[in-house]
Amino acid sequence: MRIVGVSLLLGCIKKMTKEEREKANKDQINRFISAYYSEWRFIQILSIQKKLSNKYDFFQDIVDLVRETDNSAGDKTIAQEITNGLLFDAVQHSIQYIEDLFALINASSKKDYFIKNIIQYKAGKVENLIVKFKNENKIIYEHFHFPNYPEEDDHTEQEKETLRVINEGVNRLGLIIAEITEYYKQHQFFYNQYKHGLSIALRPYDDYNQEQVALDKRGEFEKPSIVALDSLNFKNAGKNQYGNTGYLMMPAFSDNVRPHMNTLQKENNLLRYVMSPRDTNIERIAEIASKTKRCLQILLHNFRSIINAEEFYDLRLPAEKETEVIEFKIEIEENTP
Repeated sequence: MRIVGVSLLLGCIKKMTKEEREKANKDQINRFISAYYSEWRFIQILSIQKKLSNKYDFFQDIVDLVRETDNSAGDKTIAQEITNGLLFDAVQHSIQYIEDLFALINASSKKDYFIKNIIQYKAGKVENLIVKFKNENKIIYEHFHFPNYPEEDDHTEQEKETLRVINEGVNRLGLIIAEITEYYKQHQFFYNQYKHGLSIALRPYDDYNQEQVALDKRGEFEKPSIVALDSLNFKNAGKNQYGNTGYLMMPAFSDNVRPHMNTLQKENNLLRYVMSPRDTNIERIAEIASKTKRCLQILLHNFRSIINAEEFYDLRLPAEKETEVIEFKIEIEENTP
């Protein structure tokens, strides 16, 4: 068989009508959401939590292998370097989870170009959306695709009660978003240092001694914060210490460094430690991930409902109980906000 040519017939490219674009977007968005798995980063964090709860058994064989090139490796390695590394990994997943949420918020704001904007999203724009977030009900309604109905005098008592429940749910959602964006700002620097160049201190205060390891095995050792490395000059150092300690820690404050400290810091060349908030532990990270997942799932549900609705919107808001949502069936009218 001799093949002389292959061609793909695309047909004439014509401009889409508004109705055709709406149908095409509907199919693509439904496929995207069906293929998307909102639990994955939460599972990653829970798996890290499980490893930490059983770390001395889980990592024993691995430490034995590490000892081939690091003969000092042992339980102290599990207690400090491995534990700190896993916490940084959990922080990374939690920060990426929050970015996932806001990337979806950003992309879903323009449903005609949702696929383009979610797959080719600009990280800087999403980051800016997170750090500049304002907890205002108007913004929450808009971000989570919920019609914002003003209360009117001719509303029945039942309608007024429904609006009250909606406003409570929106307020609750706003508080959750405010909490996770604050966490993001407190941990973004640690995420960046871990992701880019491993500029972190997994062993910031030398080896743990036997007493510290013994306390850790009993669950009684109060661990210090995780530590990222920085060298930004004193004037701008606060940029990387949002919500953390107000002082600057210089771990290599030796006789050779002290006389030239001013020159080194002006050059962005003076080593410093940046400590995370003291509550940066796996329980807190898992809690933030759970809240992020809750917001993300409400967003996807509401967005999909808006896309597919014909007569009614089937929308959700968070209930008072963390594992529950409040469902609303709202008739679509011409003047629906």
